[in-house]
Amino acid sequence: MDAYDYMEQAADVGEKSLEGVRLIEQAIKAADAENDVEAGYEARDMLMDATYDLGMPKKQLMAFAWMIKQFEAEEIYIDEDDLMWKYKWVALSIVDFPEISKAQIDHLLDDMKQKYLGFQYSLKPYYKIRTMMAMSMGEPEEVTRLRAEWQAAKKDHMNDCIACETNDEVYFQFYHGDFQKAVDKAKSLISGRQKCEEVPHLTNGVLALAFWQLGNAEAAAERFKKGYKLTQGKAEFLNANADFIQYLTASEQWQEAEKVAQAELKVLPESENKFRQFRLYAAIAVLLQAAQKQGVAMDVGMDLQAALQHAQQAASAFDERNGNTYYQQQLATQLAAYA
Repeated sequence: MDAYDYMEQAADVGEKSLEGVRLIEQAIKAADAENDVEAGYEARDMLMDATYDLGMPKKQLMAFAWMIKQFEAEEIYIDEDDLMWKYKWVALSIVDFPEISKAQIDHLLDDMKQKYLGFQYSLKPYYKIRTMMAMSMGEPEEVTRLRAEWQAAKKDHMNDCIACETNDEVYFQFYHGDFQKAVDKAKSLISGRQKCEEVPHLTNGVLALAFWQLGNAEAAAERFKKGYKLTQGKAEFLNANADFIQYLTASEQWQEAEKVAQAELKVLPESENKFRQFRLYAAIAVLLQAAQKQGVAMDVGMDLQAALQHAQQAASAFDERNGNTYYQQQLATQLAAYA
């Protein structure tokens, strides 16, 4: 079988499935063995689409690195818009691995910026990604500076869809603790006027927390009820599901929190994303400590000490890479509320 046979099989079984990914990887091996650059590129492009939806950023990063090399070699025709769009996926995911240094992250983002400038694209996506990275890495001063650049840059065809843009606005306001602005920004997502394959899936967790903080228990419950149906058991949405566990802990919905924690722990091994893993472990550690304080017996498939160990190790790893104590402090504060 050649590379195209494997790709055809992947399409038949569903390329955005574990079996589909396995077949695409066979296609890559076959193409490389034959030194067929075009087939190798097509297979890796297919792999990037599949692993983006399945939450497999390591495979995505490896495929993209090869694709960029071929693009720079200029041996075959490559759709530059499509490749540069995928650059955004890679740039957003690279920060989720603490073993990737700040210098390596900066190098990749600098390369993205130069390529966008070279193609005369707007730098709005670049500055938005930089802003989100600064938020993720616990750099509030950088967030403020980069946010201004993000807002000032003009839109063009490389902008994300309107639903994704709104989602990022909601996250920005939530990050700054402005829960009212967060829910106000989300009105078009809540009504369903704006939506895409990932939104409001990614948004409902923080909205449940925001509504709860604002004292609107009914709206918070609605976000959970509608939102968890979209994200349940899906590795790419572990972040949102960790937010739901936080909401259920805060609202003392112990039975529901136990069910969600049990379900998402079973999904966790499917995710390569270390930040998503950290978020889930941290949420479960806080849940178990809160339940213990309230005298509530709970079995999620992991005890408190194990969840704490996983969460604290991950927090330390991210903080060491980032050069601060942001996640260790955040975790300690959340745990202290139920000490």
